Amino acid sequence: MTDSHSLFSSYEELVQNHARQFDPHIAQLQQLVTTRMQELRAAEQTLVDAQAIELQNIFNALATDARCLLPTPEFRTFVQELKQTQSHNWYTRKSEFSIAEDPTTWLLATLELPIGLSNYQIQEDLDGYDDERNYIGYSYTLSLRFGSVEHLMEILYKRIYNVNDRTETSIKEQIDYYIWSEVEDLLTNMPYPKEQKKQLAQEISVLVGYSSKVFALKPRTAIFEYSSATQEQ
Repeated sequence: MTDSHSLFSSYEELVQNHARQFDPHIAQLQQLVTTRMQELRAAEQTLVDAQAIELQNIFNALATDARCLLPTPEFRTFVQELKQTQSHNWYTRKSEFSIAEDPTTWLLATLELPIGLSNYQIQEDLDGYDDERNYIGYSYTLSLRFGSVEHLMEILYKRIYNVNDRTETSIKEQIDYYIWSEVEDLLTNMPYPKEQKKQLAQEISVLVGYSSKVFALKPRTAIFEYSSATQEQ
């Protein structure tokens, strides 16, 4: 019978030899990476802080009057793409979607009353239920101020039933199913003709939908990822 000591001794010697040769180098490399990342984080902080300040300036502008977005190329592109997007849900209002591609020509742009958007927050509901199944729901809340009237909206955008089953609503679906009806309610007692209210509801809803993308912006930071792949032989 083979001596158990001699059976493992050669292998253990090789393992120890490997550890002596490479562990110090790996530890040194890890320390170098940690030190360098700390240096990079310190160097980038000025830019990150500057981004945060500019984002806050944008959020403040939206709170004052979100119509500042109307002449921006980004919003115009969003409107053009939105008009071409098809919804596949029964609740879509695509047949009613008739706003101009140039937001600067909208009825909304001619009003004296400002449209304020503020207080954007993400909400998590751990006890969601849709009459059939439980889910974890994610929504965002947003305050819409039209003149002296203010309304807090909540828009559900994601449901997670389990690790392999989730649903997410596109911005168009959020507009069709959630935002539009809330804006219509807000306009109910406003002193505008019926057709103008209908047009304003469409335009404000699109503006609110786009603003959710703006409010979700975060300062960009550098990310370092490294994967050490081993090849079996």
